[in-house]
Amino acid sequence: MEVDQAKDALHCRYQLAAPTPTQPGRFDPVQIEQLLINLIKSAHESGSAKDEVSLGILGTGSELRIDVSDRGPGMSETVLARALLPLYSTKRSGTGLGLALAREIAESHGGRVLFANREGGGLRVSLRLPQHGAR
Repeated sequence: MEVDQAKDALHCRYQLAAPTPTQPGRFDPVQIEQLLINLIKSAHESGSAKDEVSLGILGTGSELRIDVSDRGPGMSETVLARALLPLYSTKRSGTGLGLALAREIAESHGGRVLFANREGGGLRVSLRLPQHGAR
C-alpha cells in the first residue's frame, strides 16, 4: 500500500508514525483512501492537537494493520460499543456515517475496525486487513 503524503494538504494533516511497508497491498485504493480520510478527519474532530494525529501502517505476517491515533479525550465504554453503528454520532452535526462506512469498507476487504483508548489520552483506531486483499 502506498501512502501519498501530498494528499494530507487536501484533507487533514497527520504524522506518519513509521516507514510504510515495502510489500504492496492488494486493495481497492479508492475505498481504502475514503476509509483513511474518514478516520483521519474523525481524529482531528476529537479535539486532538493537529500535530498529534498519526498514521501508522505495519505489515504483520498475513495481516496489514493501519492505525490512526489521536490525543483527544478518547471514548467512553458506551461510545466504544456504539461507534460503528450507522447513524450513531456524538457530534452535534454528525451524520453517524463515517465510522460505519469505515467498518463496511474494512469488512468488504475481509478485515475489521477496532478501537482502543490510548494510555495518556486519546484513541487509536486500527484497521486490520488480510495482507493479500479481499476474500
